[in-house]
Amino acid sequence: MQISTVMESPVDGAQMEENDIKVIIMNYGKWKDAKTLTELLHQRGVSFKKVQKSRQLSFGFVHFHSKEERAEAIPKLETIEWNGELLEVKDVLVKKSMKLARQSYKRCLKEQEAPKEQQEDVSERDIRDVVTPWADVPYDAQLERKEVEMKKVLVKIVRQTRKEYGKKEKRVAKNCNVSKKRKLEDEQIKETQEKPLNVFMDNSKPQYSLKIPNWLTSNGSLYIVANDHLYTRTLEADAETTWHYVANAENIVAIVSFGSELVAVKTDNTIYALKTRLSQPDSFNWEKLCSGPEGYALSSLASLRGTLIGCTGDGKIYKQEGTGRFAAGKWTQLGEAPGVSVIGLHNGFLYAHNKDSNCAVPWWRASLDATALNALTFEPFNATMPRALGITSHNRLLILLTLNSIEYVEEDGTVQASIPMTHEVKDAMFTGFTSHNGLCCPMDSIHASPVTEGYRNKCEFSFGFDKNNKPCVGFRLGLFREGSVVVSKPDECINVSKDMKAVCAVMQVILETSGVPVYDVHTKTGVWRVLTVRQSINTEELMVIVQVNPAQKTLEERAAVKELIVKRLTDEENSFRITSIYVQEYEGLSAPSDNDSVEHVFGKTKLEEHLLGMRFSISPNAFFQVNTLGAEKLYTLVKQHANANEHTMLYDVCCGTGTIGICLSQGVGEIVGIETCKPATDDAEVNAELNNVKNVSFVNSKAEMVMKNLLQQKRGENKQQLDRVVAIVDPPRAGLHHQVLRALRACAPVERIVYVSCNPTNSLIRDAVTLCGPNTKSIQGQAFKPVYAVPVDMFPHTPHCEMIIVFDRVEAEN
Repeated sequence: MQISTVMESPVDGAQMEENDIKVIIMNYGKWKDAKTLTELLHQRGVSFKKVQKSRQLSFGFVHFHSKEERAEAIPKLETIEWNGELLEVKDVLVKKSMKLARQSYKRCLKEQEAPKEQQEDVSERDIRDVVTPWADVPYDAQLERKEVEMKKVLVKIVRQTRKEYGKKEKRVAKNCNVSKKRKLEDEQIKETQEKPLNVFMDNSKPQYSLKIPNWLTSNGSLYIVANDHLYTRTLEADAETTWHYVANAENIVAIVSFGSELVAVKTDNTIYALKTRLSQPDSFNWEKLCSGPEGYALSSLASLRGTLIGCTGDGKIYKQEGTGRFAAGKWTQLGEAPGVSVIGLHNGFLYAHNKDSNCAVPWWRASLDATALNALTFEPFNATMPRALGITSHNRLLILLTLNSIEYVEEDGTVQASIPMTHEVKDAMFTGFTSHNGLCCPMDSIHASPVTEGYRNKCEFSFGFDKNNKPCVGFRLGLFREGSVVVSKPDECINVSKDMKAVCAVMQVILETSGVPVYDVHTKTGVWRVLTVRQSINTEELMVIVQVNPAQKTLEERAAVKELIVKRLTDEENSFRITSIYVQEYEGLSAPSDNDSVEHVFGKTKLEEHLLGMRFSISPNAFFQVNTLGAEKLYTLVKQHANANEHTMLYDVCCGTGTIGICLSQGVGEIVGIETCKPATDDAEVNAELNNVKNVSFVNSKAEMVMKNLLQQKRGENKQQLDRVVAIVDPPRAGLHHQVLRALRACAPVERIVYVSCNPTNSLIRDAVTLCGPNTKSIQGQAFKPVYAVPVDMFPHTPHCEMIIVFDRVEAEN
């Protein structure tokens, strides 16, 4: 690995804090060098010390002489376009010296030798912060954070898929010797002069260059409102490129790219966002977000660091309190520029323009420093600039909308290009103008959970010892693999129901009074290991599964433990009513699998839950969404986006207890559920009978082993009736197995995949790249592309979020 700048030697803590002042550029690019960004920063007037970039790393650093210099530079960096997107700038941790790293092993040994109580004091954490770390964050703010993260997921899908196409292109160029190919073809021509060439050799570019899908190549678009209609064209188009109609834009006076959405203000001073219609992906409508500042009509919009900025017709500049589309709606004045009515951001400045041709100072600008969202100070801008109806920017140029053209202008006023209006918008009345990158596919606003407290229908509690080394049942204060063994009661966890907390309280009494020891993870001795509680929201049934260690216990002792569990949990004085109890005897060191047996010792054998009017029977180990009301919303959205009808065959991959397939069964031709967990498919078959669903069947096997043959068989039997195939995948956090992804790519009849991910920031990105990337030796078949995304909050008060992404098969080119 080669470093493109000289590395400074490690320094001690005091020196480090003073000398190592930098930011990290997350989207630098693996093959970009330091020189390229250095030159760009000098062009943009950014003060800095140096740029640091290592080959084959996707990130880089910008160093500064002082903290003040860094604070002044960050707003400018965030407005610079790089590789077709804005620089992603983040603070970095202080660099550690190698000496400290070499000492870490010895320090770990000392910590292992330290008294147990001392280690636990160091690792002490609050249970509320561990289980529900966002409990003190307002719920709207939680949704905002999650929506931002889900947009980043779509950006990363594009970035990672582009990388795969880049790698493939390099492999093709490396493995294909063009000159040898030409020589071979020349010899073939001599042998058969009349035979046409199979390969056309274009000397102007490599014959073996790889075609990259259009959804990966867009560098953004210009949007314009002309005569109450919204039009668009690509940013880097030539002068003859026409404007394409997008949507009706009646009464719109300004538009802006805001949080990956196109946002507009209308004449009634109301803010709207452009949304894709679910039923018609190419059709749009305007969705109301909020109102503008009371008593002050907005004439222009801008977006700064996730905050919406508005300008009134008389030059007052306002910001909306809060960030993103979840802002509170209150507006605060930031500054004023005399008579301006048009604003736009470029290269660390907010430009403001007075369209009056007789005004003395037509152009103003304010520096976007660290305090810009507190107050803006405008100064006259003396460069000679064209009169503009709208302002935006791209790369290093201002883009100005005039009556007859689009002007690309340097900061000193030099016009680099003038693009006349084409016939679609020529001589129109313009009332909005912006550049907009958007996302690789439309993304719906995040769907909130219908309930935010006590929403979990399943919890796994650990038996262990609290910080005072007393027996306890609750949650661990960290990960066991990281050395955390301290357990704390769940009383402060707001996502756990009252009944589950009451069950834990009864088990706590058993721990303290029975004399039966808790399982010790260090000595591997003791009895009580794990308590699992499942609860039905609609039928109010409670199932308890107690995992115990039977080692070195007689049959009588094991029977006594089971009797004790049943007696205490079914006591009539309890505030809850248990309907089912299981005991699992397990001696293994790791967690048991879903197929490990459990013993039924009391009540019903199954738990019943209702979803979308359907009844579901759930066994102890079967998967079921932990947020019942959230699952109803999730499955409703899945059904909408599957867009299945009586001519559709639907594959429910990783089907669990069959909930998705059964909920979607009405109006669908045929559904096949595939699942590896035998108890889950047994439950699924029971659930189908329970709801009298006749068009659903289930297979207990690996998806890659059965899907292709099953697909061919079913399509052969019903070829006239089932002319469309949709796959729904709802994998665990690890994502889809590579063989399943291979099967989906290779199965040409599968036109659409509805991917339901509980781990969108990790496994979803990886799987999306496989589904959408280039063909390889192991991945064959026409690629997919993302066409719609829907985030759903299933886990309030935690950073986790569910994400639905719809992938459609890319049509093969003739």
